Amino acid sequence: MRSKKQVNLLEGRILPTIVKLATPIMASSFVGLAYTLTDMFWVAGLGDRAVAAVGSCGTLLWLVDNLFSIPRVGGQVLVGQSLGAGEQDEARMWTRAALRLGYAVAFLATILFISMSGVLTSIFQFNEADTITRMETYLRIVSLGLIPKVGVRLYSAVLTASGNSFTPFVIYVTGLVLNIILDPLFILVFKWDVAGAAIATLIAEVVAYVLMLVAVKRHELFSNLRLLRERLNFQLLKPIAKLGAPISVQGAMHASVTILISRQTVRFGDLAVAAQRLGAQIESISWMTADGFSVAVNAFMAQNFGARLFDRTGKGYRVGFYLISSICTVTTLILYFLGEPIMGFFFSDPVSIVHGRDYLQVLSASQLLQGLTLLTSSAFSALGQSFIPSIVMTSFMMLRLPIGEALSATSLGVKGIWWSFSMTTNVAGLILIAIFPFFMRRLRRKEDIFRRGQRQ
Repeated sequence: MRSKKQVNLLEGRILPTIVKLATPIMASSFVGLAYTLTDMFWVAGLGDRAVAAVGSCGTLLWLVDNLFSIPRVGGQVLVGQSLGAGEQDEARMWTRAALRLGYAVAFLATILFISMSGVLTSIFQFNEADTITRMETYLRIVSLGLIPKVGVRLYSAVLTASGNSFTPFVIYVTGLVLNIILDPLFILVFKWDVAGAAIATLIAEVVAYVLMLVAVKRHELFSNLRLLRERLNFQLLKPIAKLGAPISVQGAMHASVTILISRQTVRFGDLAVAAQRLGAQIESISWMTADGFSVAVNAFMAQNFGARLFDRTGKGYRVGFYLISSICTVTTLILYFLGEPIMGFFFSDPVSIVHGRDYLQVLSASQLLQGLTLLTSSAFSALGQSFIPSIVMTSFMMLRLPIGEALSATSLGVKGIWWSFSMTTNVAGLILIAIFPFFMRRLRRKEDIFRRGQRQ
């Protein structure tokens, strides 16, 4: 029996279906952004170097977070395809395997971050001892929440694959409200500095995880996964890794390149790094919106592909293409024209504001193709092909390092580093968008073969 919170992805008009599924996903993404910006807002009162410390921790967490893409992406696609084919037991099997893998990775990452925080923070080569100390403190505390964090993300992914994106949204919002309450209490009242922001985030993530467990227990499909009782089947990890590993490697390379670029940026001062890290969070308004629709399109295409509804699968991508194009055009204008007042809301130092404005204006040039790249990559994954987009995107991410080094040595200065972002994103996006129709034509041939087989 289908829950009222679940969207039927196999029937009905495509545009309303995708929008209905994507809206809670996007709202959840904005809640995630609000988590970070809430920290940033209150941390900004402690000084711009505190912003640099917290923002750089976010990059390290982003690096390990990409490991979670293996069970998250692989699990969502395989669960979606299984549900589309009407195989509920198989869907539970993939969910169980994805969760076990995710928890194992989170446990190892927690140990690494706590025991080697000093080594990890030294990667950024900050100039001020205060920035380094704050970064180590924040990293140790926030890393304690990796296990509940991955649990929430994985359960959210499989619920979305089943057509229910509303429940994860409600849980994320609850966590955000708690974080908003605790941040000023711990930072301003208790005077815990960046540790207060880290503790507030940790508590919010634990509470969200408990709520997610309660919600899943009430879900007919995922209520009895037997995570501890069922025998381990390591053979299940191969299909999950085949789908999730390319995206995980791509994300890890992206985070690694970002860390190395931060080392390039620090030559222009810690305030330039702070502006880049905050700017990246603000700019994520655009890609989080696009990512929300991309995740919805991924679930839509995976279920319809599993149900052999190939024509409907292709239409889902086209609908997502037009939606994301419209949204990213608007966000491009916002980042370009409102960059300075947005940065002024967080920073007080004029140098930081100018750096932040420049960052947002330069990155506005790539918002449209960035959104379409996310969509196309998700579409490839839904059809069981994540290797091609990962190779293309990773290759161009790595080119940011030599391009940024060369351009920053010109009169562009630090803006040359940021221009390397937009240039590589746009070229990678154009290549993927050009390749995808050929992949879809292969899908069409599969449809013709499938229908001929049915007639015979």
